[in-house]
Amino acid sequence: MAAAAGRGARARRERHLNFRARRTQFCGALLCLSLVASPLPARADICKLSGGESLFAAHAEEPRTIVTQTKSFALAGIAPPSLLDERLPDAAMLAAINNLLASSTARAVALSEKPDRWNRIPVWIISDAAFLQEELLRQGLAVAVPFAGDGLGETCATRLFAAEEEARKAGRGIWKTPGLVRQAKDVKALSSQYGRYGIVEGTIISVGDRPYRTYLNFGRDWSHDFTAEIDGRDVAVFGGEQQLLGLVGKTVRLRGFLDEKGGPMLLLRRSSQLEMMDALQHR
Repeated sequence: MAAAAGRGARARRERHLNFRARRTQFCGALLCLSLVASPLPARADICKLSGGESLFAAHAEEPRTIVTQTKSFALAGIAPPSLLDERLPDAAMLAAINNLLASSTARAVALSEKPDRWNRIPVWIISDAAFLQEELLRQGLAVAVPFAGDGLGETCATRLFAAEEEARKAGRGIWKTPGLVRQAKDVKALSSQYGRYGIVEGTIISVGDRPYRTYLNFGRDWSHDFTAEIDGRDVAVFGGEQQLLGLVGKTVRLRGFLDEKGGPMLLLRRSSQLEMMDALQHR
């Protein structure tokens, strides 16, 4: 029994290390913007994409990086399909980015002046009347990721998630592949995805309000079933304790990295990680 317990402990440590490695890799590529908490702006439905600098001789080296002769830019708010499922190819996303850059003059609207470790500035890419990130999501060629940033970054989140939802409903691009959105009740499937980015749908059956954490429970066995965790410092981002308690019985869609904490767990830091399914059905 001691040997079995030791093997189990080692397996849990290995899964945790794999989770940290994958999350670090993702954060490096996308500036880990989804892990910074800040209050939502007062008017989150307005996305103004004016200004920015023109891009000349720009091309994408890989789906997350656009380069010119003098600068490098990171595409904010989206990730390549392989983040969601390693079997999904990223080639179509890369080709679409380069086609747009080659066919028209694009502008880079910076979300921050601070570059990442690869000296890339996080940006929106605008070409003529097109918003590149939104168009990639609408075609089903990318995955929307929650992110922080300045006011401009926050206010465009609604557009990105709406574009992804449009593609999902129409079965475009990657959304032709079944099973990309996991079900909260399918604990076995979720447990096989530790360390990976996931989109999970389910109904919240209870909310555990603790002094330093709040738990959204999707099953009655908290030590086994899927749970979402919100740090006490981030509760205000979701409207406060009473707002969270009001989620009992609501069907939601969550996204983020899956970890193990007595069962599948997803840490929520940004309100855009949680979507109300009732609202989505009426779009």
